[in-house]
Amino acid sequence: MPKNKSGSRLSVANPGPHNSVLSWHNVPIRDYFLYARSFHAAAKKLAGALELDSGLFTDFDACPVVFMYRHTIELHLKAMLLGEGGNFLATKPDPISISKTHSLSWLAQFVCQIVTVLSWEKDFKCEGVENLADFKAVIEDVNSVDPGPYAFRYPVNTEGQGSVPGYFTFNVREFARRMDALVELLASTADALAATWDSRGDQAGDVVGDGFQPTIQ
Repeated sequence: MPKNKSGSRLSVANPGPHNSVLSWHNVPIRDYFLYARSFHAAAKKLAGALELDSGLFTDFDACPVVFMYRHTIELHLKAMLLGEGGNFLATKPDPISISKTHSLSWLAQFVCQIVTVLSWEKDFKCEGVENLADFKAVIEDVNSVDPGPYAFRYPVNTEGQGSVPGYFTFNVREFARRMDALVELLASTADALAATWDSRGDQAGDVVGDGFQPTIQ
């Protein structure tokens, strides 16, 4: 049997207008951001398609929407901590631990520390998030529906029980709107962190918490 010289059965010989070139950059920070952006775009399109569908859809139809938004948030949190955001922490979390975890709550605690250190609490807000307590609550809410995460990728959890609770109710439009706002908050905060770190140069570590106020929203 001839070997697949391309290294993947997913690749195509001649990329065209309907084909994608899967090119991983092997730059984790950049790749996390690009992945997050792509998953967010896919989540918005799927959520929009469900909203426009005149027929009824089941819990199973909503599961991919929840998973993609949850994964988008996870990737944005990781990109922030592995990127410039980690520079503002007294003790940086282990990069390997960040890469391996799927706990949004664990990742979000470091974001809260960064916001507090920089005194950005008044600017760190979006729809449904007026303060850090709201941010933690929203993150915990998203994390709780898929703590594995496995609930929205498999019909049963690791113990063989149903992943999605019985009589699961879900409003796609409301969920997507709230998640879009949260994703935008995380992305704009990451941009603000990068700009702040660049402006401080090599002396950033000596001036953390000096009250610099960016425009996060």
